[in-house]
Amino acid sequence: METIDLSRLMLLLAPVIAVQFILSIALVISIARKSLPWRDKWPWLLLLFVNLIGPIIYFVVGSNKLDEKAAEHQDLQEGQA
Repeated sequence: METIDLSRLMLLLAPVIAVQFILSIALVISIARKSLPWRDKWPWLLLLFVNLIGPIIYFVVGSNKLDEKAAEHQDLQEGQA
């Protein structure tokens, strides 16, 4: 059985770690820009703790849902003004 050298392992994991970091930062920025109260945003931030798949789930499913909720929230605010 061949042992895996640590430097070789790091070369394999570095791209995955970089992609995860970039997606996590993009998720936080995307959620922060939504015009919603934080009580509607924080459940989506929990996806940060689901490693690589969490941010992907957000961008596939959650971003559109938050956009719809933000539009409803803005309509309610405009109706009250």
